[in-house]
Amino acid sequence: MPDPHLVPPQIARPGDPFSALRIVHFVSRLRRNETLQLRDVVAALNAEFLDWYFGEKVVLAEVVQLQANWGISFHGDDRIVLDRNDRGHTLLITDSTKMSSFLVAEATRLSEACSEELRRFTLGDGVTRDN
Repeated sequence: MPDPHLVPPQIARPGDPFSALRIVHFVSRLRRNETLQLRDVVAALNAEFLDWYFGEKVVLAEVVQLQANWGISFHGDDRIVLDRNDRGHTLLITDSTKMSSFLVAEATRLSEACSEELRRFTLGDGVTRDN
């Protein structure tokens, strides 16, 4: 018999904690103090998670959210910088003593949101006709 435990591919959606967790986890391992093309980051992210598809808009939305969360936590100290050049959006993550712990805290928050969503699904609270 074929293996029935095949997992369908996932398309990342804005606001989805499962997508966001993967994005934050990946972003946490990017080179610091170096400007990267966002499209290159997205391509590497898609290569990392072969059963997921991350569109550039979804990744950009999550990085904007990270940028906002950083600004709230550290009073506007720009350490996650989005910009544009002739090739598109760019991303610069400035290294600091707080950056690693901030990204771990963001990933932990998202992991808890994933667990909560799974709990609601298991209890039937998250099941709708649209699922």
